[in-house]
Amino acid sequence: MIDAKQAIQIAQERAADMLSRSDLNLEEIGRESYRDREVWNITLSFSRDLERLPPIARLGADPLQYKRFLIDVETGELVAMKFREPAAR
Repeated sequence: MIDAKQAIQIAQERAADMLSRSDLNLEEIGRESYRDREVWNITLSFSRDLERLPPIARLGADPLQYKRFLIDVETGELVAMKFREPAAR
């Protein structure tokens, strides 16, 4: 069984590898059930490349992007990576 600190480390390592990012910040952590598995639900944020957006889209764009990483509590396996839409401001 892995604890929260280990789950965060796994999520950060996998994010750095898969997304080629090093500017990762921890936003949220919790536990939940996902497809009959107990998982750590870890949300990481990183800077959005606003220059890649059309000028009109930049006006209301959040400067951060968010990804959720679901890490199996028992094995430490990455079960899923999902887009995380922030709550309306």
